[in-house]
Amino acid sequence: MVSIEIQFNRVCQMNILRFLFRMGFSVLIAFSASFSSAVIFFDYTGYRQASDRAFLVGVPALAIAFLLFGSFPRLWDWLAQRHKDVLVGLAVAALLVAGIVGLPFAVSRVYYLGMFSFAVVLYALMLPAVPAIERQRTARFLCNYFFGFIFSLVFVYGVIGALNNVLSGGFQVLVFSTVLSMLGILTGYYLVRRAIHSFQNGFLHNILNILLTLILPFFLIVIIKILVLFPAMFHMSYIQMPASWLGLFLPAAVVAGVWGIPVLEQFESRGFYILLRQTRLFAFFKENLPGIYAGAMFSMVNFVMARALNHPTFSINSLLFRADSGLWLTILGYPEGGRVERSVHPLVLITLRPLVRFVGLFTAEKWFIAPILVVSAMSGLCVLMAWLFVKRATQKDTYAFLFAIMLGATSAHLLFGSLVETYIFGVTSLIFFLLLVQAGEKRFSVLLPAGLLVFGVTITNIAQAMIALLFNKFGFRRLVQYGMTLLAAGVVLTALVSMLYPKNQSFFFVPRDISFESRYSQPVYKSPLQQVVEKASALGRTIFLYGVVAPKPVEDTLPASPTPFIQFKTFILHDHVYAWYSGLGYIPFIFWVLLLAGALFFFFKGLKSSVHMPLMLGLLGCLVFNFVLHMNYGEEFFLYSTNWTYLLVFWTALAFASLSGRRWFESILTGFVWMMMMNNAWFIFVILRGLAANFASS
Repeated sequence: MVSIEIQFNRVCQMNILRFLFRMGFSVLIAFSASFSSAVIFFDYTGYRQASDRAFLVGVPALAIAFLLFGSFPRLWDWLAQRHKDVLVGLAVAALLVAGIVGLPFAVSRVYYLGMFSFAVVLYALMLPAVPAIERQRTARFLCNYFFGFIFSLVFVYGVIGALNNVLSGGFQVLVFSTVLSMLGILTGYYLVRRAIHSFQNGFLHNILNILLTLILPFFLIVIIKILVLFPAMFHMSYIQMPASWLGLFLPAAVVAGVWGIPVLEQFESRGFYILLRQTRLFAFFKENLPGIYAGAMFSMVNFVMARALNHPTFSINSLLFRADSGLWLTILGYPEGGRVERSVHPLVLITLRPLVRFVGLFTAEKWFIAPILVVSAMSGLCVLMAWLFVKRATQKDTYAFLFAIMLGATSAHLLFGSLVETYIFGVTSLIFFLLLVQAGEKRFSVLLPAGLLVFGVTITNIAQAMIALLFNKFGFRRLVQYGMTLLAAGVVLTALVSMLYPKNQSFFFVPRDISFESRYSQPVYKSPLQQVVEKASALGRTIFLYGVVAPKPVEDTLPASPTPFIQFKTFILHDHVYAWYSGLGYIPFIFWVLLLAGALFFFFKGLKSSVHMPLMLGLLGCLVFNFVLHMNYGEEFFLYSTNWTYLLVFWTALAFASLSGRRWFESILTGFVWMMMMNNAWFIFVILRGLAANFASS
């Protein structure tokens, strides 16, 4: 009897202790959360009456304590079944996040209480993922997942920073951070797995590919460092997350990171990953990851540059090699639109503007962000398509990666891939058309829409498409039929555009409208011989040199302007002044000249044997067309450099195709690409320095 009574008393004591612990724990957590919230968020000191303060703190505390007290038994039993190291790890993560978020704002001890409460909330949000973590707790999985999480953290931080002018309100930031972090973590996990396999026996097994991969983020950092030197044009707040958002972003990203493990587990166990692997989209991504990476990196480079070079309040045109970026920013992005004064761009209002305005749906009142996003995305797409073109021709990853980076780093693509103008859209449509030609596409149902994209951006560009078809066994009769069909469709669509946008689109087939272009043209036969020679010299330099390796531009003063705005040019014909190289700029210049000379040698060597000869002849034919066209049209040749820079890069890649895969040659190309990137970054610096002075003048 005595022993039973003793056991009974011990049980009672244990129950009382459990009850007291349960009550104390619930009250402690509840009071910590309620009191810190009242002081930090609910204006505790603004309530003068003690009774008001008591209700402000006490009522939420009682509510929280009641909920905790009721759930404590089940929670305790559940925790007892879990692995302690997982629980401790999540607790440490919650405390770290709470400390990072709260410490910068801690002005009193109450804030430390708030950080503790915040850590408890984060811990509670992460606990449901514990069973999945325990099931997936292998060193290999956790390592891959951790690096995928780091990738996601950096990526989402960058995206939110770039869109900080678009997102408004804490709720938007919280939802956007959570959803994008979840997607980023899943993508990052598989990318890390792919990268590890690539290091072992794949693309990254080659040291040159590792160097090229690392060059791109370094180049992005260099460009950002250059931009911040000119605060009148660029500020880190354009691409940096506001400090006040860190308290929303970091907890959301960490909680999403923990929850990503059960989501990933379900994604694979239910067979979704296997289904995804069987799709063409997955195969495309897997096969072309280097090109996608290069395109994405150059999109980021062009985006940060575009934030500096395009501004809705700075609409003075013709400063940058006579580009009309202010006008096109309005035409493509402004909600009310603008008048297309040039009939040579007949279909931009039904092709480019709808795309930009669709993106504008997600940028709210910050309409000018939409054209910047689209232009930088088009520049990245050009880099990706360059990878596809060279990879398809040579089947050599490193070689294709080199020429894709080369195209993106050319002076033409760096500048005009960042300016809101038609040129980057024109070259995107041209490269896409060239990919179709390379693939042997002959169907009108495919070539006609592609041709209308080319024609609709700039009507003269369609000549390049026709030349490419002519040299690649399309057939002269079919080419004439194709040209007539495309012209007829272009006329009808231009009339439709004019109906949809009354008085906003002129007609390329009406003499009065197309004669507007005569102010930019001077037939070569009307010019003196000396002027023709000088013009040919300036055009030759621009086509073969300036578009790839930038010279030091000529700085002139904008005429007929009350304010001395600096205007950039590559030549002033009547003064016999030409842009040229100086200092270290001679090194990439000489390298490029040698590469062109070598490409010409290999071109003639393979004149009868190269399988790429039809494409190479087509590219040369397009270069000749551009030379003839701009001997008669255009005041600043560099303005049109994107129309031929891709031709030159692709032609060089095909000419040296027999050397693709040779380590020594690819090492030389890597050195040239590195020097070209640094030279062209300096070119951007010179331009920004001049434009910053213009901003100060305005």
